[in-house]
Amino acid sequence: MSEKIKSISAEEFKEKLGSGEFILVDVRAQSEHDQIKIAESIVVDVTSSDFLENLKKLDKSKKYLIYCASGARSGHTLSIMEEEGFAEAYDLDGGIMNYE
Repeated sequence: MSEKIKSISAEEFKEKLGSGEFILVDVRAQSEHDQIKIAESIVVDVTSSDFLENLKKLDKSKKYLIYCASGARSGHTLSIMEEEGFAEAYDLDGGIMNYE
């Protein structure tokens, strides 16, 4: 993975989030998102049948922060984003459980 597509620590994630330059994406199911989430995040459910279609709707030139519960689904999504040519994306290492 490149330097602009990688997993980062919760501290780095919060720092980037605070910059206001990133779009926050939750790759969990809507029901999980409804229970606990990081404010201002959009849901692109990695387990849905139209996941790839929804991911491809995102602007590849923008910067993204992605997360899930433990980091597995967002890590998988990060690999797909790299394959799809996204310019910059970071995954929250350890997921939302590691965030708070």
